[in-house]
Order: sequence, then structure tokens, then C-alpha cells
Amino acid sequence: MTTPRGRVDQAAIGGESFDVVIIGAGVIGTAIASALARTNASVCVLEAASDVAEGASKANAGITSSYYSAKGTLDCELLNESNDDWEDLCERLRVPYDRIGALTVALDPEGLAALDDLERDVREAGVKVERLTGDQARELEPLLTDACVGAVFYPDEGIIDPMRLTWAYAELAGRNGAAFVFDAPVLGFETDERGALTAAVTPHGSVRGRYFINAAGLQSGAISELAGGETIRMWPRRGQYWILDRDFGETVSRIVLPIPTATTRGIEIAPTTNGSVLLGPDAVEGGSPDDTETDRAGLATVFELTRKLIPTVSLDRAIKSYAGNRPASDEPIRVRPDRQVPNFVHAGNRSTGVSTSPAIARRITAILGGLGLDVRERSDALDRLGIPPRLRELSHPEAREAADPTEELVVCLCEQVTAAEIDHAVHACVPAVSVEGVRKRTRATGGRCQGSLCMAGVIFMCANAREVAPAAVGMGAGSGVVGVD
Repeated sequence: MTTPRGRVDQAAIGGESFDVVIIGAGVIGTAIASALARTNASVCVLEAASDVAEGASKANAGITSSYYSAKGTLDCELLNESNDDWEDLCERLRVPYDRIGALTVALDPEGLAALDDLERDVREAGVKVERLTGDQARELEPLLTDACVGAVFYPDEGIIDPMRLTWAYAELAGRNGAAFVFDAPVLGFETDERGALTAAVTPHGSVRGRYFINAAGLQSGAISELAGGETIRMWPRRGQYWILDRDFGETVSRIVLPIPTATTRGIEIAPTTNGSVLLGPDAVEGGSPDDTETDRAGLATVFELTRKLIPTVSLDRAIKSYAGNRPASDEPIRVRPDRQVPNFVHAGNRSTGVSTSPAIARRITAILGGLGLDVRERSDALDRLGIPPRLRELSHPEAREAADPTEELVVCLCEQVTAAEIDHAVHACVPAVSVEGVRKRTRATGGRCQGSLCMAGVIFMCANAREVAPAAVGMGAGSGVVGVD
């Protein structure tokens, strides 16, 4: 049986050569790692940040889309291929998921006419869809505005925890032998006389490999240039969100969207798997890839547009706002070999990376098989994760007899996260090393109080696992230390 690896220092793999080196530990990179680590291939993931899910994978609406693009597009194919995976995948990886459905709502006669075209396109794409009157839409979502005159309903749309998904992909990959090197931005490549890549160069040295996967999100264009590959024009599309608390979120039963524009699905209202609700995102083109600041005017627009859909939306329930950058590109999805470098493969998605990650992982595996890599699945490969039970998900937690007393010790009251869950997160193959890392894996510090009650406990558990002083534990990637002594 393969020895688990997960997070390693690059010095520990200095003399090793891998079959596949994946650049980027977002949802697509980790999905590919999870698939390949179950095969005979050896896998190493290089990530510039200090944890998984540090780009678009942590700043999105947490929706598994059933429809996004018209029939005949690669996006449509990948969504259809992924749609039936979610219940089984999330059960095996212990990722919160719920197929609650989505409503696209018309508020006037012009919107009704747009629904005709939308319904036709969705049906042609092979996706389940139902046309509803305003009254029928309000039966599915009673909070909808009285101005709703019609809607289309997508019953297969779901909500998922995208950060937990990204970590779960990585954790399964680590348990199956994949190595993850963090704080390792790729600075260049070594090549042979044919122009094929032989190693990726980071500040810590070179990582040798046979095949290299470009899953670097917004940095995909820069990585392709460093590899001598084709030109990929990338730019950030910043989206801002409000998070409203569970008291309001648990009254919203469906994803609610406006009529889509030519470039986006619009500013939506999306319940989350933890009971809160997201409002957003807007779409601001350009700027710096590192700019994740919110702006007052943009957030005000998000609020006003979502209130037109559900009038009871109120900022009295807001607990946080944030922004993230989607990797916009002239080619929205790239799942193919590079046209210039023989052993360099692209894996990128502008908008539906979470929703298409299962299919992209399968396609990249097949591409590598076609290039000569042995991708037969190992008989001893793990296909599921064992994770401590989540207290919030238990129907009668008070009646449960826990074998481990830490499963009954609640550290985060808002999210009902136990010491057992946090202990598992900080000792995993791909462990949390910061407060935000714990939040991604467990939701601790992510509730109404935003960590004011539980952060000290999280910090001390993280410090204990890392064998460092509590003051050395950072808030998250790129942040300073918390400063607890």
C-alpha cells in the first residue's frame, strides 16, 4: 500500500522525479491530484500560497451548476459529465452538499421573453428545467418578490462547501501518496533539447517530472509563458459578496438568480451548506490579481439588486463582506495539451471550476494516458475519507455516545465545531497551519461572531500541532501572526 504523504518540505523530495507535477492547489489542481494519486502515477503539487484554496476556490458562491453555457460548448459537456457525481463524491469525501435547485426570475415582460430563450437553451443542453408562473415560483421560494411574473427552475443545481471540497480532494490525494509543496511559486522550468519540460524551478530548487499540469488559475498565463508554451491572456474579474447570518439564511430554500447577462449569471442569492446565505457576486474587470478589497459602491449595488429578488434581504443580518478574483480569459475553459510544449497540459476554468472539477480531473487523466502515462487505478487506492462526525449534521447529537471525548467538546459555538474536528484538521495529511486553514476545513471561526469566542482555542490547537508558540500562528496565507501569547 502506498505511504501517505501530503504536505512536505521541498528539501524532502529534492532527488525525486515525479510522473506528474501539478502547478496550483485550487479546486481543479487538487481534483486532478486526487484522481491521479489513485493510479500508478507519482504526483507532486506545487502551490505558491501556504494552503489549498487560496484563489478563486475560496471566493465563489459554492454552487454546483447544472447549466451555464449553451449546447456544444466544452463547459456544457463538462457540467453534464459532472452533474451525476455529486452525491456519491461528497458522501465519500465528507463534503457538505445539497441539491436544492435554482430559480431564474423574471420581474417584467422583457424578462419573461428572455426566459423563453433561456428555457430553450437549457433544454437543448440536456439539462432538467421547468417553466413556472410567478405563483408557482413563490411556492418553491416563498420569500420571492411579488413582482416575480415567471421563472425557470433548475432542479439539479446544488450548493457545496468549495473550500472543504478543495481540501478533501487534496487530503485524499495525500493519503494516496501525492506530495504537496506549499510556498513554492514556480519561477521557471528546465527543458531538454526537444523543448520538453524536465523540471519546475521554485525558490527552493527544482522538482523534476515527466508531465506538467498548468492549473494555476489567474497565474496560468504567466506559467505558460515561463514554460515556453502558447500565449494565454488572463485577467482578474473581481466579484464581491455579502454573507448574511443563519437566522436569515435558513429561511431561503433555493438559489435565486436574475435574468443572466451576456457575460455572467448575474448577482444571485445563494444559501450555503452551513446555513448562511451569500449575496453576489458583481463583476469588475481588470485590476491587480492580488486586489481582493471590497468597495462601498459595489457592495451597495449587490445589496440593492438582490433585494429586488427577495425584499426581506437586510444588511442587519450581514456578518461579513469579501471579494475574490475569477480567472477571466479569452478561452474560458482550457482542458488540453499545450500547442507548443509536448509534455505541458492546461487545466483551467473561468467560472465553473467547482462544478466541472470531477469531469476535468477525468479528462486530464485520459489526456495523460494518451500521452503514454500509466493511469491504471491501483487496487489498494483509497476512495473515501474518514473524518470525525460533524456535530451540526447529527440529528440527535445529545443522544450519541462518543468514543472520543473530544467529539463532545465544542470549541466553536456558532458553527458547533468540536475539538475532534479541529484536531483532525491540524493533523491531516494536508493539515491546517493557520486560523483560516482551520476554518476552511471545519468552519470554526466562520460563524456569526467571526472567531471572537473561539479563535484563541483554534490558535492553541494549531500551535500545539505545529509545535510552535501561539503567537507564531498566522491568520491565513500572506497574513501576519495573530499575536496571542
